[in-house]
Amino acid sequence: MKIAFITPEFVTESSYSGGLANYLGRVTVALAQLGHDVHVFTRSTQDGQLNFHGVTVHQVVPLWDRRMIIDHIDPLVPNVYYNPYQDLKAAWCLWRRWLKVQQSLQFDIVQAANVMAVGLFFRWERKTPVVTRMSSYRPFWDSAAGIPITAGVKLRWWMERIAVTGTRHLYAPTHFVAGQVQKGYGISHVEVIETPFFLEQPDSDSSLFEQHLQGKPYLLYFGRMTQMKGVHILVAALSQVLRQFGEMQVCFIGGNGPAPDSRPMADYIRDELREFGDRIKILESMRHDKLYPFIQNARVVVLPSLIDNLPNTCLEAMGLGKVVVATTGSCFEQVIENGISGILVAPGDTAALADGICRAWTLPEQDYKEMQNQALLSIAKLHPTQSIPRLVEYYQSVIADASRK
Repeated sequence: MKIAFITPEFVTESSYSGGLANYLGRVTVALAQLGHDVHVFTRSTQDGQLNFHGVTVHQVVPLWDRRMIIDHIDPLVPNVYYNPYQDLKAAWCLWRRWLKVQQSLQFDIVQAANVMAVGLFFRWERKTPVVTRMSSYRPFWDSAAGIPITAGVKLRWWMERIAVTGTRHLYAPTHFVAGQVQKGYGISHVEVIETPFFLEQPDSDSSLFEQHLQGKPYLLYFGRMTQMKGVHILVAALSQVLRQFGEMQVCFIGGNGPAPDSRPMADYIRDELREFGDRIKILESMRHDKLYPFIQNARVVVLPSLIDNLPNTCLEAMGLGKVVVATTGSCFEQVIENGISGILVAPGDTAALADGICRAWTLPEQDYKEMQNQALLSIAKLHPTQSIPRLVEYYQSVIADASRK
């Protein structure tokens, strides 16, 4: 099959933010290795084309044609509408680039991300079937993340709704997200196809790890530091836990979101945990070559999300054989059996999270090793050799359905 992916981010781009890019980096390579002709159309800071492990990547700068006067309205757009306007430009330019390539390649199917409404103009496509993969239901996600609900945010929600509801075929990686989308958009059915996962083997760069945590026992949180991810709950739990375990260090790695008091989350963490001084490390997000040493050497990884969508952070941690403390109610149950392949606690419950961390930290060595082994076995079920055939089967059913129209 000739397959096109439309996305606001990909792992080839210096500014990629994580989950979606990493998912696409894995699934597109896995499809290419099976012999499919895979193309990624991604928002970029430079126009170009490159090969990424057999995947053709089309880099698209979201600018209007210079001959069009509308290109000059950027400075006139009110700040509150700046982001949705940029999303609109990116969606249009990705659509136009795809149309140009489509003239010669004739794709069999297109998969668009729901994020930033990048598939907005594909609702006009009638010849090539289009599917949208739902990473989230954005109104719920943004509210949980503590993002101020401005007119601009509501406009982005509306644009995404138009893009999603204009697509005939939708799927999500978890039943939780599928249910949110069905309820939020009034859609009768959203297919569930689990995220294929395999662990990359990047050239390791342990310099940052050696600088900050070499030889120290530590708890790790990594991923975007937002309220939706429960980072503020973790901070409250750590106030209790760190007093019990004087040897414990804590490392946070990731980009900032707003804290409950609207400050950057990193500043909130430093202030709330200031009594523990240099036992707290806060580092910026980093690529896998630098990140993996931090994961590999952590005693426990904690992911206290209030809601989530089977994040790469969980898959990567379990894929590296880590004991993970996560939350119930959204997605982690799909890969973690409580007490067997990890530890699950109620979301938003500080005391329960503190107890879960303590249980993980003090596991007897034999139980600790067994939980690590069970984590590896659980993640092995998502390996592309098992999960990609389900995705290919879904694509084929969509193509067959379109051919009957």
